[in-house]
Amino acid sequence: MRLFDLVVAPPLWLFVLWKAPGLRAAPRQDRLMWTMWLLWAVTFTMGVPAVRRVIDAAVGLESFTNLPVHMLSLCAMGALFEFIREATGTREHRRVPLRRLLLGLAQAGLVVTFFATPLPDGEADLVTATHSPVITVYWMIFLGYITYGVISTIRLCWRYGRQAAPGPARTSMSLLGLACCFGLVYVVHRLAYLLVAAAGWTGTGTPGIAGTTQVLLACTLLLLIASVAWPTLAATAQRLRLRRQLKAVRPLWQLLAEAVPDVVLPLPGGLRADIELVRYRHVIEIRDSALTLSRHVSPDQRATARAALADAGVADAELDAAAEAALLLFAVRAQRAGREPRHDEHALVQESGDLDAEAVWLGKVAAAVRTPVTDAVATSLLRGAGSDTYASPRPPA
Repeated sequence: MRLFDLVVAPPLWLFVLWKAPGLRAAPRQDRLMWTMWLLWAVTFTMGVPAVRRVIDAAVGLESFTNLPVHMLSLCAMGALFEFIREATGTREHRRVPLRRLLLGLAQAGLVVTFFATPLPDGEADLVTATHSPVITVYWMIFLGYITYGVISTIRLCWRYGRQAAPGPARTSMSLLGLACCFGLVYVVHRLAYLLVAAAGWTGTGTPGIAGTTQVLLACTLLLLIASVAWPTLAATAQRLRLRRQLKAVRPLWQLLAEAVPDVVLPLPGGLRADIELVRYRHVIEIRDSALTLSRHVSPDQRATARAALADAGVADAELDAAAEAALLLFAVRAQRAGREPRHDEHALVQESGDLDAEAVWLGKVAAAVRTPVTDAVATSLLRGAGSDTYASPRPPA
């Protein structure tokens, strides 16, 4: 099996099998996409030399497999264009019959010209066959429809890609447009070869022609796979990131929620699977709990905590998170001990207005809560508060 077959065929079949289970309930655009990938998978599987020989032998006609391969390729191109039209919400219903007519004429043209020309040996690649004017017409029909589909797709990607908000949708459209650009390069490469061959250049049968064609097709298809898979991959990465953030902040949320249970609102069971919502609730409830507990913390205690942590060797980059952790731990212990709050509410944790940034920061605070040095500073602050005297900041050196 050629390297080209190993690079292209397995990913196509994996993609087809991956999307197949939910196909029945999927929207039309997903079914179009799956149909396109199935057509490409069958096409490139039939193009594997060993498979091609079996089909040619069964039919009894050398090089016959090229015809269904190219006909299915045109169908796949048509399915790609329809998928993009559905995905972008383009409404061109009046042009649908025209596109179907063009596809039908192209298919009929391939059949007529294929059987009207002497075919090469079954081991020869039809890509390099230019010995007959009729085979040149065959290629012009095939490339003409591919050019129409590719240019139409690039136009839609350019139009709607600029309107899409930054994120997976825009990236997907960009990858799709890049794939179509490779498809256009493939068309230009094939047309240039046909023109050179028509001019009588004697070196047109070199293996490099087939190799270049395979590279361009492989790049086009792999970019198509990447463009379609990108939103799913981005959503999966987003869920994993949210799970990591939720796992990081949950210990801090549990600690504060036990001290101030009133801030925790019940979440309906059906919403608990929404990771983004659960993370949002954890961040908000940590912020509200910290605000309630802040009445146990004085400005002097804030300065004392930072000074004690710095003396203990906490690095500057970790000092802010460690200080917040120590003050929260102290305030929780004071609340559990039944101490009366003495101060006005004030922010104990950083608030940036960016939920992602706050979740990352609270993860650092949660990690700092579990360190021995933070526990020691919180214990020291509690002892000072328990004797009705507040620990004072370090005197200036």
